[in-house]
Amino acid sequence: MDLGPRPVDKYVTNAGQPEFRPVGVPLSPGSYRPVNGDKDRYTTLIRGRVESLLRDETLYAERQSRIGSFLHAGEWKQVKKEKNLTFYRRFERGRSLRELALEEELPEIQRAVERGYTSMICDGFVDGTIEDMMYGMTASSQDDLMTGFSYKDPPKDCVWLGTIESPTREDPFHTADLIWALPKLPSIFDQLDVCYLKATGVQLDVQEKRYGYLILHSVYIGQCPSFAAHGISRAKMYFACLFREPRPGVLKVTVRGIIDLSKKVRLLKSLISASTTSVMVGLFNGVKIGEAKKLTLLALRNRFHSTHTFRQTTCYMCCKRASFLGRANLFGTHLLTCYVCGDTVCNNCTRGMKQRVFLGEKQACSKVDCCPNCVLEATTTIHVRPNESEYLVVAEMYRKQRSTMVAEIDTNGAHHNGMKTNNSAGVPTASTEGSVGEFQLDFEDDAFSAALSLPMLRKSSEEDNEPESSPEVKTTSVLSEIKPWSYRIELDEDDFIPSSSADRLYNVMQFERRQLELNLQTQKPSSNKEQSW
Repeated sequence: MDLGPRPVDKYVTNAGQPEFRPVGVPLSPGSYRPVNGDKDRYTTLIRGRVESLLRDETLYAERQSRIGSFLHAGEWKQVKKEKNLTFYRRFERGRSLRELALEEELPEIQRAVERGYTSMICDGFVDGTIEDMMYGMTASSQDDLMTGFSYKDPPKDCVWLGTIESPTREDPFHTADLIWALPKLPSIFDQLDVCYLKATGVQLDVQEKRYGYLILHSVYIGQCPSFAAHGISRAKMYFACLFREPRPGVLKVTVRGIIDLSKKVRLLKSLISASTTSVMVGLFNGVKIGEAKKLTLLALRNRFHSTHTFRQTTCYMCCKRASFLGRANLFGTHLLTCYVCGDTVCNNCTRGMKQRVFLGEKQACSKVDCCPNCVLEATTTIHVRPNESEYLVVAEMYRKQRSTMVAEIDTNGAHHNGMKTNNSAGVPTASTEGSVGEFQLDFEDDAFSAALSLPMLRKSSEEDNEPESSPEVKTTSVLSEIKPWSYRIELDEDDFIPSSSADRLYNVMQFERRQLELNLQTQKPSSNKEQSW
């Protein structure tokens, strides 16, 4: 039984309305238009990353069956274990950075390794399905992108730049989009942004076994140049994820990735490992985002067809009554109203857990009480087709803001300008809640941002402005619950990103350039004074 919303519910995602985005640099959603060769270039890149990970998966399985460990103990070091996930970092063990870089396939990843950044691998299991993961990670518009980001730790700003490949009825999860994001960081630290290609899909391998993939790969496009003039440094990330469903409701995940902050400083590699680990775990939020979208669809349908009912005196699942003191009794039973279906349920049946939905006028993503039957119904009976507009979920808060803005534009006779941001329109968003300037960030809630904004990454560090030269990525055209490790970390000589002679030469050149600029500035007033005489 398909519980997707009826055609009358299409008002939820009217794509014809103007889209709004958080405050930030002057970028226009959908500004990217593929030119000749772009699609083939990006398709080749995506296919290469997926095939490389499939080959690695085969090698891991062979090694696991032969020696009981899928990674070489002399090359990979376990750095963290979180529930059913294990994280490994490549270990140098006397090898030079150049030797390590040659083991990578793409030149942009080789450059990151030569700078001292290391690859990481995540292997393990998470709860969920391939469909939920793919549904949560797809974003076909600016509003869709902001809705997904609002699930947890939204960035300071984000822009859906455009589409390379769109889903079809035959392949509903096959997508490739370009995205720009600016993570939340306190203003006293360097601001970092990232422009990347995000690709998803579900395919069959040579053994006719189903798998899903997710590719995040930094790229350079003319529509999204570096924003150094805004005090923003361009970071890079390269992640490839493989998802299999060995049994219903369980995902086998394999992730390989590396982060390149383009910082020429001596950093503890454990800090980079922490941020890379955090990004990997943040990717797994895609399952929960997909489930939240399904619950939102179910709630919208029930809202449209249901009539108002009063709360009952007993739980409809277990028939328990509320305790005498109700919520005041910590160990007693109290009754709740399911946000999705409206029935009365007790806290014992919900186990005290709240579910997230993209409904509510004050927040893009809200936590609500929900009965287990609605959760099960949404995750097992709703089979989505993201290429159809009725399955495009946009947060209710964004829809309300959009309706308000459209009314104001019609009243004032103004025309929508694609370059106009919410700052000038005075419209708050999920990622700018209450403030458009400085952000108060709880580092315990976001290890990735915490690792990026440590004193070693302050504005005294040098930025590498080296342009991308890979023909595969150059064209004219999230986050987690992992907390910083509390145990003592043993350090050795390869736990630091070394400073090379090229770095020292770079610093000297920067100093000479700065000295020349200061000399020119001191000479300019005197010359102007002579002209005035």
